[in-house]
Amino acid sequence: SPTMSDMPSFREIQKRTLRMVNFTDGLWDLLLGAIFLTLALYPKTREMLGPIWNIVLFLVILTLLVVLYLLTRMYLSGPRIGYARARRTRIMRIVLLVTVVLVLLTFGLVLVTLLGPGSQTPNEIRTTPLARSYIVEWIVVFVMGGLFSAMGYAFGVARLYFYGWMLGLANLASVYMSHTAGWTFHVPGAIAAGIILAIGITQLIRFLRNYPVQTQEA
Repeated sequence: SPTMSDMPSFREIQKRTLRMVNFTDGLWDLLLGAIFLTLALYPKTREMLGPIWNIVLFLVILTLLVVLYLLTRMYLSGPRIGYARARRTRIMRIVLLVTVVLVLLTFGLVLVTLLGPGSQTPNEIRTTPLARSYIVEWIVVFVMGGLFSAMGYAFGVARLYFYGWMLGLANLASVYMSHTAGWTFHVPGAIAAGIILAIGITQLIRFLRNYPVQTQEA
């Protein structure tokens, strides 16, 4: 029979449960990728709509994405993996916390986009001095890398380490190209978002295959 040392600790069991609920189905990855794809389009739509209507459009899209994420998790994932009744409140609280962190992080990047060279017109970019340190963008790289790495460690999800540093560096590259070449479509950010979306789709397909809908027996 297994000894006490062979049995997983409560903390490890909790980590596995949270990893199962939050990241196995790939929905969080799809939400993340969709939001950052929207951010990649943000300067382009700003040029077309103007700053005020662009913010309104982004907030509407962000709200729809979060609502769709929560509804899909409730009706698609819930019946397949189930939630332990005794810990339902705690698990759902963690799910909500992860979503809130993601939304706050996204708003931070929106502020960087608004205040950075991506919000300038091509004419303004040409007249901007080339001697620019990009210190804000480098701070974003390390903040995102550190935040996603901390989440990856806390939940035991290795791909979050990759997401954080990739998104931070993609933001740096996007701002650099906006500053030097006048790009209004953030191609590096869109590529990073596409990679995350592809991973999310793969995770979702695997999840649907491995976890058929559970039927409750009387």
